[in-house]
Amino acid sequence: MRFVQTSRMIFHYRTHGDADGVPLLLLHGSHASSRWWEPFFAILPDSIFAVAPDLRGCGQSSHSESGYEIADQAADVAEFAEALALSEFDLVGHGSGGAIATEYALRYREHVHSLILVDSVPIEGAFTPLQGLQLLSQMRADRTLLRQALAALMPSVPPPTMTRPEFDAFFDLLVDDAAEMASAAFTALAEAVGRWNRLEEAQRLTLPTLLMLGAEDIIVERDAATRSLLAIPGAANLEILRGIGHSPMIESPVVLAERIIDFITEDFDSFEEAREYAEESDSDTDKDRADLDPLTFA
Repeated sequence: MRFVQTSRMIFHYRTHGDADGVPLLLLHGSHASSRWWEPFFAILPDSIFAVAPDLRGCGQSSHSESGYEIADQAADVAEFAEALALSEFDLVGHGSGGAIATEYALRYREHVHSLILVDSVPIEGAFTPLQGLQLLSQMRADRTLLRQALAALMPSVPPPTMTRPEFDAFFDLLVDDAAEMASAAFTALAEAVGRWNRLEEAQRLTLPTLLMLGAEDIIVERDAATRSLLAIPGAANLEILRGIGHSPMIESPVVLAERIIDFITEDFDSFEEAREYAEESDSDTDKDRADLDPLTFA
């Protein structure tokens, strides 16, 4: 097991690949842990050094009753990356981890090579109604309900890389991880993404950005993901993953790995025009980008 202590917390984390390979930092979503990236890790070549921490309140990292605001968790990640001497890395965020990754990219742009948002919280945040928060609270004490909720996020399992018995055993561990989260984390993160909104600051996201969304995602609406696409100058397209739900790293790790590898190894000269435009003007973004095709399909 790998652990690192920072001034803010103790992180547990998983790695894959050679330490001198291309650095890739992956942030999991709500009610998850670094374990969610294991099927994805199994696909990656050793030339990519992938690092996935358990975020605050999750997995074997520090549990606390506070510190779940998106800006606070971005600060957590900043100290984690510094402790591991990660720099110029490609940053991947899934679900609520996408909000944390976006916040990190806004605050610590000099450390990020590219930003990849997978079924991410939209740039304007995501409001959870009171009924939804009550359901999250119930999930903390009801393993059957928790299991059903997680299963709904991955409708196309088992993935082709696992047999059904292998996946069932793996899924039980995902449920265990969720059930053992810090009690505050069950609702605190949902409340935090409801207060988080970076639509006005999105113009500063000029680094190369890839948005991906499972066509069967029941959490993130395509219209909201498209608004994120139009708001982020560095984003060239929103890739829709056919037949996949909210969890492509589990449902279709091969497709996700292939697309991410293609993206982080491509020549980013095509993003230069968007970068230059964003640096010159903070207005008329939608008008100037209206000719871009907002959707491509994988």
